[in-house]
Amino acid sequence: MNYKSFREIAIISMLIVSCDNFIIERSASDYFPMEEGNWWFYSNDDLYDPKSINITVEPVDTILERECFPFNVSGEFRFYSKDVEGIKEYIKITENYGGNELTILQGFITRLELPLVSGNRFTDSLTDSLDFYGRWIKVRYVIYGFVSDYYEDRIYGGVYKVIINKRQTIAVEDSVILKEEYLEEHYAPGIGMIEFRNAQGIFRIKDFHLE
Repeated sequence: MNYKSFREIAIISMLIVSCDNFIIERSASDYFPMEEGNWWFYSNDDLYDPKSINITVEPVDTILERECFPFNVSGEFRFYSKDVEGIKEYIKITENYGGNELTILQGFITRLELPLVSGNRFTDSLTDSLDFYGRWIKVRYVIYGFVSDYYEDRIYGGVYKVIINKRQTIAVEDSVILKEEYLEEHYAPGIGMIEFRNAQGIFRIKDFHLE
């Protein structure tokens, strides 16, 4: 191989790597903006049972030696961080046994795998166990994600629809407690989540502010 051929291959390789990195960083910053002071306001447009949800990004925090941002969701705090794989969410599961509040699982789990690609499926899980005076408590938390669609919104441009299933299992001796949650979320570039569906219904963005 001559010098010219080697140089061309090296340049192409650098462009491919740079392009991949750019896609990852663009998806992370454009579709899930994380900066103190950002906020989004949503409502369900139900005339008979109106509901609204406000999400505000609070000052950066550190959990388990990992930098993350608290998202204040109408008074309920959720913690997110970002890395090259995507958006991670902090999960902490506690149970009360004999008057004691026990932490039986905590850690960060993949909330969104980036870059967002239509048709992509991703899964992540956390497992742990605790010996409570000879009584084993076992817990497993799983997120199943699916980027089900990409479409053009007349206001917000290219939008990704993501379906997320959360499953939490707590096993104590012969009993199993199962909790499941189904979510649909729509993400637009430069804004973040513009619409979502949860157990309370469908919520659409009405106003937002990004720093």
